[in-house]
Amino acid sequence: MTEVVVAGIDGGASSTTCVVIDSAGRVLGTGRGGPIDHLYKPSGRAQTRRALRDALSSARGARKPRVPLRAVVAGLTGVEPRSNESRTAARMIRELTRAPVVHATWDAEIAYFGASVGRPGVMVIAGTGSVAYARNARGQTTRTGGYGYLIDDLGGGVKIGQAGLQAALRSADGRAPPTALLPMLTAQLGGWPKIRARIYGERGGRAFLAALVPVVARAARRGDRVARGILADAGRELGALVVAAATRLHMLHEPFPVFPVGGVFEIGRPVVDPMRAAMRTRARRAVIRPPQFAPEIGAALMALELVGIRLDAGALRRLARSARQL
Repeated sequence: MTEVVVAGIDGGASSTTCVVIDSAGRVLGTGRGGPIDHLYKPSGRAQTRRALRDALSSARGARKPRVPLRAVVAGLTGVEPRSNESRTAARMIRELTRAPVVHATWDAEIAYFGASVGRPGVMVIAGTGSVAYARNARGQTTRTGGYGYLIDDLGGGVKIGQAGLQAALRSADGRAPPTALLPMLTAQLGGWPKIRARIYGERGGRAFLAALVPVVARAARRGDRVARGILADAGRELGALVVAAATRLHMLHEPFPVFPVGGVFEIGRPVVDPMRAAMRTRARRAVIRPPQFAPEIGAALMALELVGIRLDAGALRRLARSARQL
C-alpha cells in the first residue's frame, strides 16, 4: 500500500503545534510555531501565517526525503467552522504545503477527535480559554461556552490569571482579604507601574494573564484560601460547561466519558474535584477519562479520514507508542 502522509495542526493563543503522521500510525515529525491571532485583522493574518509556516516547516524538516502531504487539518482557536476566517486559514495552509486536501476548523473539534478518537462523550477544554464540545451516540454534536475572553472563557487560564491578579491588587488596596498572591505576583512582576505596562502593553493581554496560572496554582498548593477559591470557582464553571453540553444532547441519564483537555487541568485536584462535584449535580453517570491523544494528533487523524483512511486498533496502538516518545 502506498504510504500516505498527513499533518495535523493545533494553533492556539500561546503557541502552534504540528505533527506529521503516516497511514501506518507512525509519527514522522513534530514542529512548533508561535501563537496565532485573529484572522480578521491584517496583523493577525501575518502572525498566523508565520506560526503555521514555522510549525509546518519544523515538523516536515524532520524527515528526508519528504513524502508529499496528502491532507492537512488545522484546528485554530477563535476560528469558527465554515467561516471566512476558516477559509482564509485553509488558503494559507494550501499555499504553504500544496496539499490537495486542507481543512481548517476550530480547535475544539480536533481536540475532541484526539481525546475520544470519535467516541461519544463530552470534552471540556481549559487552556487559555474554555469550551465544551460533545457528541452523542447518534453522531449529534454541540458546544457550550467558548465565546472569548472578553465575554466568557470562565475556568480558562486567562480568567484564572485575571482573578489572581485582581485578588492581589485588591488585597494591596485593603479591599480584599490578605493573600499570598500579593507577594508572589509582586516578586515576579514588580509593582503596579510594571504590571500596568505588562498588562496594557503590546506584549500583554491574553497570553500574559494566562501565564499567571502557575503562580495561582503554587499559592493554592501552599494553602492560600484565596487562590484555592479561584481554582475551585474555575472547576465549577468547567463542570457547568459539561452539564450544559450533555443536557443539549440528552445524555444526562446515560454513562458517558468526560475528557479534560488543556493546561489548566495539569493543576490537578484543586480544579478537577470541584468540576467533578459540579457534574454530579446533574450528570451522575459521567466519568472523567484521560484524553487518548493530543489535539494535534486528533487533527492528523481527521486528515487521514478525509482521504478515506481510518486507523485500526493496531495502528492506533502504534500511534500511541510513537506519541509517548515525543
